[in-house]
Amino acid sequence: MSNVYKDEYEIALEKGCYIERDCYEKLLDWKNRKARNHNALFLRGARRVGKSVLALEFAHKEYRSFVKISFDRVGNDLKNLFLNELNDLDYFYSVLETTFSTKLFQGESLVILDEIQLFKPARQAIKTLLLDGRYDIIETGSLASIVKSNDEEDYLLPSEETKIDVNPISFTEYLKACGDDLSLELMDKCFEKMKPLGAAYRKIFLKFREYLFVGGMPAPLSAYIKTKSLIEAEEIKREIVELYRDDFAKQKNENPIYVSSIFDMIPSELSNHDKRFKYTHINKQARERDYNGAFNWLVKAYIVNPCYNSTDPSVLPTLTMNGFDFKAYLIDTGLLYTLSFMDANQDELFYKSLVLDKLHLNEGMFAENYVSQALKNQGKRLFYYERRDESSHKTVIEIDFLTIQNRKITPIEVKSGESITTKSLNKFKELFKNRVNSGIVLYDGDLKSEDDILYLPMFMIDYLK
Repeated sequence: MSNVYKDEYEIALEKGCYIERDCYEKLLDWKNRKARNHNALFLRGARRVGKSVLALEFAHKEYRSFVKISFDRVGNDLKNLFLNELNDLDYFYSVLETTFSTKLFQGESLVILDEIQLFKPARQAIKTLLLDGRYDIIETGSLASIVKSNDEEDYLLPSEETKIDVNPISFTEYLKACGDDLSLELMDKCFEKMKPLGAAYRKIFLKFREYLFVGGMPAPLSAYIKTKSLIEAEEIKREIVELYRDDFAKQKNENPIYVSSIFDMIPSELSNHDKRFKYTHINKQARERDYNGAFNWLVKAYIVNPCYNSTDPSVLPTLTMNGFDFKAYLIDTGLLYTLSFMDANQDELFYKSLVLDKLHLNEGMFAENYVSQALKNQGKRLFYYERRDESSHKTVIEIDFLTIQNRKITPIEVKSGESITTKSLNKFKELFKNRVNSGIVLYDGDLKSEDDILYLPMFMIDYLK
């Protein structure tokens, strides 16, 4: 590689803090099956989730050479290439080669267009670059799914794309990064044979508690793996939260105050018993039409994972989705801890108390948020079920999450703490018995099966494919 500087991936390797991602296999599949058919790869995800570093790892390992154009730093000279020189791609690529001191080889090189949402003409140019076909194209973007601000020129976005969502690092990826292959092998065997983890459960559970607090964003997690400092991880998480707040203020699509208000309300809404998000908790006079756009902006920015009420669950839950009743989970449980305790003094002992659950907080909100994060990582949309008594309006059945397995609904209950009840799960299975698989309880306990219910340690949710 002839690049004269070290990129983010090389720096992470040098510092010993790069974490390998399971979704790398999806990039390989795209390269082997679609790239040669004039198809670009679009890596989507929240800011600081690791899209750029993943693209660079792929470039280093799978290509003879590459160039990376970062539109958060590029000057007008390079931008003018996309505006004025697409009719002469020989010249276009010669300028790129000289600018980046990198020789490109037809069929063996990659062009990375990083943070492409910041310069939409480059995204529109992809169609021309793909028709030419001499190099593979990867785009990365945080907000690229948002077409335009009201005062911007409208651009034609490319259709020749394979889209891959880059999500926070999972717990199993964390164990791999820690070199804890023994725990992974044991969980594999126990899930396959449906046997408990036994004496090893406590050790894995404590690592899971650390992961919950630190979260799956690459920078704080890799810092924690290297230093074992909860304060250092927390400082990085706070930087990410403030970066998001800056993005809220700079975006022009929605009212920045509404966006920030929804973001800040997530912890308190999740701490409520039913966890449903209500705009009236922000402002008693709040109208849904005023806040919906701001909420959808956070969803499109991959900062919030919405979970909608499916009123008549089936293998097609979107058909009975109630868009007015929803829960709002944060992209990463580590960031949820940070947002919840932004006003607390940074103290290692305090953070260790949170990890060890010595403060007796509402752990249910963090447990549910983790499950939402894990299901989203599996590519699933989030749904829940709630049934109320018609006269008293009290909730009589509540299922935290619904997922589809073997063409039937699998109800999932999330339990944290010592109180484990399955009344709602049993009622749900009876009400929809012809549509339902065995129920699953994700909880702070070892693997077991009782009364047609699988009790699974919460940290083993990655095994529910």
